[in-house]
Amino acid sequence: MKYLFVVLSFLVFSCQNDQNRNRLDQEKMAEILVDIHLDEVKISSMEIISPDTNLLLYHELEKATLKKHDVDSASFVKSFNSYVREPKDFIELYERVNEMMKDRKKLNENSRR
Repeated sequence: MKYLFVVLSFLVFSCQNDQNRNRLDQEKMAEILVDIHLDEVKISSMEIISPDTNLLLYHELEKATLKKHDVDSASFVKSFNSYVREPKDFIELYERVNEMMKDRKKLNENSRR
């Protein structure tokens, strides 16, 4: 019985490591998330009344963003879920997303001057 527990523990931990190894690195993931959040801002600023139209537009912008970063949607979703399962990694990821958003905001403000 003791050996069964050891073997099962090993399998569980090895599967988790494989999932983390196959996920997108933090910098790439942060770049994609920044673009996706900016797409969401674009859509919300359009003040489209129909939720269906909003969703359709969001999916089209998301596809374009993933294509821009040369990432397929399955890899993105798997990576995102992997970060969600690791709260420390997820917090670090969104700290990086926030830094990138601040940097883009500064660039945008400086280009207007």
